[in-house]
Amino acid sequence: MLLSVVVSIVSFGAVADNDSINNAESINRAIDNCASIGGGVVTVPEGVFTTGSIYLKSGVTLRLERGAVLKGSARIEDYAPLVTTLDLSEYESGRGTVNYNSATDPQWSLAMVFVVGADNVGIEGEGVIDGNGVRNPLGEEGMRGPHTVLLAGCGNVTFKDFTVRNSANYAFLGYRLDNAVFDRLHINGGWDGIHLRGADDVTISRCEMHTGDDAIAGGYWRRMKIENNTLNSSCNGIRMIMPADGLYVTGNEIYGPGEFEHITSHRTNSEAAIHLQPGGWGSAPGRVDNVVIRDNNVRGVLTPLCVTLSEDNTAGTITVENLVARDVTRMAMSVKSWGSAPTDRVVMRHCDMEFLGIDDPDLPAWFEGKPTSEWPVFPVWGMYFRNVKDVSVSDVVLRVKGKDYRDAYMCDNVGRQKIKIKEVR
Repeated sequence: MLLSVVVSIVSFGAVADNDSINNAESINRAIDNCASIGGGVVTVPEGVFTTGSIYLKSGVTLRLERGAVLKGSARIEDYAPLVTTLDLSEYESGRGTVNYNSATDPQWSLAMVFVVGADNVGIEGEGVIDGNGVRNPLGEEGMRGPHTVLLAGCGNVTFKDFTVRNSANYAFLGYRLDNAVFDRLHINGGWDGIHLRGADDVTISRCEMHTGDDAIAGGYWRRMKIENNTLNSSCNGIRMIMPADGLYVTGNEIYGPGEFEHITSHRTNSEAAIHLQPGGWGSAPGRVDNVVIRDNNVRGVLTPLCVTLSEDNTAGTITVENLVARDVTRMAMSVKSWGSAPTDRVVMRHCDMEFLGIDDPDLPAWFEGKPTSEWPVFPVWGMYFRNVKDVSVSDVVLRVKGKDYRDAYMCDNVGRQKIKIKEVR
């Protein structure tokens, strides 16, 4: 019987509770030693250990013991950029804007913990990874620092039980993951929580996130499961900016306003609970299909669900069941494209959604002759469908709180319609 190897970073010279010491060399030696003898566990014991960039290797699990804090160095020069031979150019976004990012950008790809080309690897335990909120004047928006954990080209990855706080950019940024689990994590502050670009067979479950930017984001997902999480954000709860085939969003609680402000804008109001927007940050061609949104509870957000296709995209079937939404602050639920991109089918069953009314009797007439690019809200307060071939709605309650003079729902360029709702004013 093979015994698991367990080594402590202290055995390789790591020193706790001294911010002037960068423990990266000691931690990396511990990881390298563990990997060289076939893998095992590298432990971070109780105490605060300051570090720059460290690199997990195949077969190694980093265990954060109770009371352990792996804290990011305050010195931006202690962090390295991503180094990989993978072509990740299809995952670029925001080209031509202040939010442009690319895996080849040495400022964007700085990170505290790297997992690159590794398999059977992960982080676990009751401890903390603290990004220390490091700012980088050369980073995105002239301020964003290193990601806390950056993954590229990895398989069989597990992250469970620990806390990530004060991320200087994303808590997790992943490119091309295959078979990964994010379970029972706590993410507090920073920008995005878990942002994955290119992910097959990934599960995000039982996590609690309170993020300044999107809690979960990314795209080019296949068989992505987002289940039984608590998501609180000063932006979107879930934001998909590239297509997905097989997206299951089930049993989540998504609410606003955000407990941590959006660092760039300082706002705390939440936008969409679920925002499916392929092409929202630059061209992301492909098809969205097999989307199931089931048993989710939403409150205090701009809109419970927003689906917008770009001209590079099409959509197959989107199914929404047992969605309960309260105190939706402004926007109707919507599935649409503003050009001609089609969605084949939308199915909604057993949903109960409450929207805050806009008490303006002149609002319905305002939309006459106005292009969609000028719309501040939708011409209806509850549900809006555009460029959908088949819409089937049954056992859906639409509630408006206060006064609103618009209709409850609208279908624009919709083929087959079967809509059964109960309207409560």
